[in-house]
Amino acid sequence: MLVLVVEDDEDYAQIIAYTLKRDDHEVLIAESEAAALKIATHRPPQMAVLDVMLGEDSGLDVCARLRELVPGLAVLFLSSLDRSSDIIAGLDAGGDDYLTKPFSPGELIARVRAIARRTSLGTNAGRCREGEKVAAHGLEVDLGKQSASFHGANLDCTPIEVEILGQLVRYPGQPLSYGFLTQQVWGYENVDDPVLLKGHISSIRRKLKAAGGRDEMVRTVYGVGYSFSPA
Repeated sequence: MLVLVVEDDEDYAQIIAYTLKRDDHEVLIAESEAAALKIATHRPPQMAVLDVMLGEDSGLDVCARLRELVPGLAVLFLSSLDRSSDIIAGLDAGGDDYLTKPFSPGELIARVRAIARRTSLGTNAGRCREGEKVAAHGLEVDLGKQSASFHGANLDCTPIEVEILGQLVRYPGQPLSYGFLTQQVWGYENVDDPVLLKGHISSIRRKLKAAGGRDEMVRTVYGVGYSFSPA
Protein backbone atom coordinates (compact mmCIF):
# COMPACT_ATOMS: atom_id res chain seq x y z
CA MET A 1 0.00 0.00 0.00
CA LEU A 2 0.99 3.65 -0.30
CA VAL A 3 2.31 4.98 3.02
CA LEU A 4 3.07 8.62 3.78
CA VAL A 5 5.84 9.03 6.37
CA VAL A 6 5.64 12.42 8.08
CA GLU A 7 8.86 12.84 10.05
CA ASP A 8 11.18 15.86 10.41
CA ASP A 9 14.17 13.78 11.54
CA GLU A 10 15.76 12.75 8.23
CA ASP A 11 17.57 9.74 9.69
CA TYR A 12 14.40 8.38 11.29
CA ALA A 13 12.43 9.05 8.10
CA GLN A 14 14.91 7.06 6.02
CA ILE A 15 14.93 4.15 8.49
CA ILE A 16 11.12 4.02 8.50
CA ALA A 17 10.96 4.25 4.70
CA TYR A 18 13.58 1.51 4.25
CA THR A 19 11.72 -0.77 6.68
CA LEU A 20 8.37 -0.25 4.96
CA LYS A 21 9.81 -0.71 1.47
CA ARG A 22 11.30 -4.05 2.53
CA ASP A 23 7.75 -5.07 3.45
CA ASP A 24 6.64 -4.20 -0.12
CA HIS A 25 5.00 -0.84 0.61
CA GLU A 26 5.38 2.25 -1.53
CA VAL A 27 6.62 5.14 0.60
CA LEU A 28 6.45 8.92 0.32
CA ILE A 29 8.25 11.16 2.82
CA ALA A 30 7.22 14.60 4.12
CA GLU A 31 9.18 16.63 6.67
CA SER A 32 6.42 19.09 7.60
CA GLU A 33 2.66 19.64 7.65
CA ALA A 34 2.78 21.70 4.46
CA ALA A 35 4.73 19.01 2.60
CA ALA A 36 2.43 16.26 3.88
CA LEU A 37 -0.72 18.08 2.78
CA LYS A 38 0.77 18.81 -0.65
CA ILE A 39 1.65 15.15 -1.18
CA ALA A 40 -1.73 13.90 0.08
CA THR A 41 -3.55 16.28 -2.28
CA HIS A 42 -1.81 14.84 -5.33
CA ARG A 43 -1.31 11.23 -4.20
CA PRO A 44 -3.73 10.23 -1.41
CA PRO A 45 -2.02 7.64 0.79
CA GLN A 46 -3.74 4.70 2.44
CA MET A 47 -1.79 5.06 5.67
CA ALA A 48 0.26 7.78 7.38
CA VAL A 49 3.13 7.06 9.77
CA LEU A 50 3.11 10.36 11.60
CA ASP A 51 5.50 11.84 14.15
CA VAL A 52 3.68 13.59 16.98
CA MET A 53 6.28 16.37 17.24
CA LEU A 54 7.13 18.01 13.90
CA GLY A 55 9.16 21.07 14.83
CA GLU A 56 6.59 23.85 15.08
CA ASP A 57 3.79 21.61 13.80
CA SER A 58 1.68 19.29 15.94
CA GLY A 59 1.25 15.81 14.57
CA LEU A 60 -2.18 15.68 16.18
CA ASP A 61 -3.30 18.67 14.10
CA VAL A 62 -1.67 17.24 10.98
CA CYS A 63 -3.65 14.03 11.51
CA ALA A 64 -6.95 15.93 11.44
CA ARG A 65 -6.00 17.89 8.31
CA LEU A 66 -4.80 14.80 6.48
CA ARG A 67 -8.06 13.02 7.27
CA GLU A 68 -9.99 15.96 5.82
CA LEU A 69 -8.14 15.36 2.56
CA VAL A 70 -8.18 11.56 2.75
CA PRO A 71 -11.25 10.23 4.59
CA GLY A 72 -10.60 6.81 6.08
CA LEU A 73 -6.83 7.35 6.21
CA ALA A 74 -5.18 4.99 8.69
CA VAL A 75 -2.74 6.69 11.07
CA LEU A 76 0.11 5.27 13.13
CA PHE A 77 1.59 7.86 15.50
CA LEU A 78 5.29 7.80 16.38
CA SER A 79 6.69 9.69 19.35
CA SER A 80 9.41 9.80 21.99
CA LEU A 81 6.65 10.88 24.40
CA ASP A 82 5.70 7.75 26.30
CA ARG A 83 3.50 8.93 29.16
CA SER A 84 0.01 7.46 29.31
CA SER A 85 -1.49 10.93 28.80
CA ASP A 86 0.55 11.42 25.59
CA ILE A 87 -0.54 8.06 24.18
CA ILE A 88 -4.18 8.70 25.06
CA ALA A 89 -4.01 12.14 23.42
CA GLY A 90 -2.72 10.57 20.21
CA LEU A 91 -5.38 7.88 20.13
CA ASP A 92 -8.08 10.38 21.09
CA ALA A 93 -6.97 12.57 18.17
CA GLY A 94 -7.85 9.75 15.80
CA GLY A 95 -4.71 7.63 15.64
CA ASP A 96 -5.23 3.94 15.01
CA ASP A 97 -2.13 3.07 17.02
CA TYR A 98 0.79 4.74 18.83
CA LEU A 99 4.38 3.52 18.80
CA THR A 100 7.03 5.05 21.07
CA LYS A 101 10.63 5.70 20.00
CA PRO A 102 12.99 3.97 19.86
CA PHE A 103 11.36 0.95 18.25
CA SER A 104 12.57 -2.08 16.32
CA PRO A 105 11.88 -2.49 12.58
CA GLY A 106 9.95 -5.67 13.40
CA GLU A 107 7.66 -3.83 15.79
CA LEU A 108 6.96 -1.11 13.22
CA ILE A 109 6.00 -3.67 10.58
CA ALA A 110 3.84 -5.59 13.06
CA ARG A 111 1.90 -2.42 13.91
CA VAL A 112 1.45 -1.46 10.24
CA ARG A 113 0.27 -4.95 9.33
CA ALA A 114 -2.13 -5.06 12.28
CA ILE A 115 -3.74 -1.76 11.29
CA ALA A 116 -4.07 -2.89 7.68
CA ARG A 117 -5.50 -6.24 8.74
CA ARG A 118 -8.15 -4.69 10.96
CA THR A 119 -9.22 -2.00 8.48
CA SER A 120 -10.23 -2.11 4.82
CA LEU A 121 -6.55 -1.83 3.78
CA GLY A 122 -5.95 -5.57 3.66
CA THR A 123 -6.04 -7.08 0.18
CA ASN A 124 -9.37 -8.85 0.61
CA ALA A 125 -10.61 -7.33 3.88
CA GLY A 126 -13.53 -5.43 2.43
CA ARG A 127 -14.77 -8.32 0.29
CA CYS A 128 -14.40 -10.93 3.02
CA ARG A 129 -16.50 -8.94 5.48
CA GLU A 130 -19.08 -7.56 3.07
CA GLY A 131 -22.50 -7.57 4.72
CA GLU A 132 -21.14 -8.43 8.18
CA LYS A 133 -23.13 -6.41 10.71
CA VAL A 134 -23.83 -6.51 14.42
CA ALA A 135 -26.51 -4.48 16.17
CA ALA A 136 -28.07 -4.04 19.61
CA HIS A 137 -30.26 -1.39 21.25
CA GLY A 138 -30.06 1.12 18.39
CA LEU A 139 -26.33 0.78 17.84
CA GLU A 140 -25.46 -0.78 14.49
CA VAL A 141 -21.93 -1.63 13.37
CA ASP A 142 -21.27 -2.48 9.72
CA LEU A 143 -17.88 -4.18 9.69
CA GLY A 144 -17.83 -4.55 5.92
CA LYS A 145 -18.36 -0.84 5.29
CA GLN A 146 -16.38 0.15 8.40
CA SER A 147 -19.17 2.36 9.74
CA ALA A 148 -21.26 2.66 12.88
CA SER A 149 -24.53 4.43 13.67
CA PHE A 150 -26.75 5.06 16.67
CA HIS A 151 -30.49 5.13 15.91
CA GLY A 152 -29.59 5.96 12.32
CA ALA A 153 -27.15 8.77 13.13
CA ASN A 154 -23.67 8.18 11.69
CA LEU A 155 -21.02 8.16 14.42
CA ASP A 156 -18.14 9.00 12.04
CA CYS A 157 -15.89 6.42 13.69
CA THR A 158 -12.35 5.52 12.65
CA PRO A 159 -11.81 1.92 11.45
CA ILE A 160 -10.30 0.92 14.79
CA GLU A 161 -13.26 2.44 16.69
CA VAL A 162 -15.63 0.47 14.44
CA GLU A 163 -13.78 -2.73 15.32
CA ILE A 164 -13.92 -1.99 19.05
CA LEU A 165 -17.64 -1.22 18.87
CA GLY A 166 -18.20 -4.39 16.86
CA GLN A 167 -16.72 -6.50 19.65
CA LEU A 168 -18.64 -4.67 22.38
CA VAL A 169 -21.98 -4.89 20.56
CA ARG A 170 -21.43 -8.54 19.74
CA TYR A 171 -21.34 -9.31 23.48
CA PRO A 172 -23.80 -6.83 25.08
CA GLY A 173 -23.59 -6.67 28.86
CA GLN A 174 -20.49 -8.87 29.01
CA PRO A 175 -17.20 -7.44 30.31
CA LEU A 176 -14.51 -7.83 27.65
CA SER A 177 -10.94 -7.81 28.91
CA TYR A 178 -8.22 -5.49 27.65
CA GLY A 179 -6.34 -8.54 26.38
CA PHE A 180 -9.35 -9.91 24.49
CA LEU A 181 -10.08 -6.56 22.83
CA THR A 182 -6.49 -5.88 21.79
CA GLN A 183 -6.18 -9.36 20.33
CA GLN A 184 -9.48 -9.16 18.44
CA VAL A 185 -9.03 -5.59 17.20
CA TRP A 186 -5.28 -5.30 16.56
CA GLY A 187 -4.31 -8.96 16.40
CA TYR A 188 -1.71 -8.54 19.17
CA GLU A 189 -1.18 -11.59 21.32
CA ASN A 190 -0.21 -11.42 24.99
CA VAL A 191 -0.95 -7.69 25.16
CA ASP A 192 -3.05 -6.54 28.11
CA ASP A 193 -2.74 -2.77 27.75
CA PRO A 194 -5.59 -0.48 28.91
CA VAL A 195 -3.75 2.60 27.62
CA LEU A 196 -3.96 1.40 24.01
CA LEU A 197 -7.75 1.25 24.31
CA LYS A 198 -8.44 4.26 26.52
CA GLY A 199 -8.10 6.96 23.88
CA HIS A 200 -10.37 5.09 21.48
CA ILE A 201 -12.98 4.46 24.17
CA SER A 202 -12.96 8.17 25.08
CA SER A 203 -13.57 9.08 21.44
CA ILE A 204 -16.35 6.48 21.07
CA ARG A 205 -18.14 7.80 24.17
CA ARG A 206 -17.91 11.36 22.88
CA LYS A 207 -19.41 10.37 19.52
CA LEU A 208 -22.20 8.33 21.12
CA LYS A 209 -23.09 11.26 23.37
CA ALA A 210 -23.21 13.63 20.39
CA ALA A 211 -25.67 11.22 18.73
CA GLY A 212 -27.94 11.17 21.81
CA GLY A 213 -26.41 8.26 23.70
CA ARG A 214 -25.02 8.11 27.22
CA ASP A 215 -21.41 7.93 28.39
CA GLU A 216 -22.31 4.84 30.41
CA MET A 217 -23.23 2.90 27.26
CA VAL A 218 -19.59 1.86 27.13
CA ARG A 219 -18.88 1.04 30.75
CA THR A 220 -15.45 0.66 32.32
CA VAL A 221 -15.14 -2.61 34.23
CA TYR A 222 -12.27 -1.69 36.53
CA GLY A 223 -9.36 -4.07 36.45
CA VAL A 224 -10.94 -6.02 33.60
CA GLY A 225 -11.86 -3.98 30.51
CA TYR A 226 -15.09 -2.61 29.02
CA SER A 227 -18.67 -3.65 28.34
CA PHE A 228 -21.57 -2.39 26.21
CA SER A 229 -24.34 -1.53 28.68
CA PRO A 230 -27.32 0.06 26.90
CA ALA A 231 -29.67 -0.09 29.92
